[in-house]
Amino acid sequence: MNICSAIVHAKPEVAGIVQASLEEFAGVEVHGGAEEGKLIVTLEGEGDDALADTMAKFNDVSGVINTVMIYHYCGDEPADKEVMK
Repeated sequence: MNICSAIVHAKPEVAGIVQASLEEFAGVEVHGGAEEGKLIVTLEGEGDDALADTMAKFNDVSGVINTVMIYHYCGDEPADKEVMK
């Protein structure tokens, strides 16, 4: 289980559209920031490569300026087992 958080900088005038586009990616949630053009995003998946590829694709979304990874957690157990501990 891998979890990453990132800030996606977008042009403020299209940040709402960017947010909707990002939420179409599997394992991605946007937690706010559209008003300022600084979208707070989490990604969840099984492999480092898949998450890195997804974050790279963020930059292909029209209106995105750049993406900066803030945090990365890598664990051996699925998330539901960790919550039960």
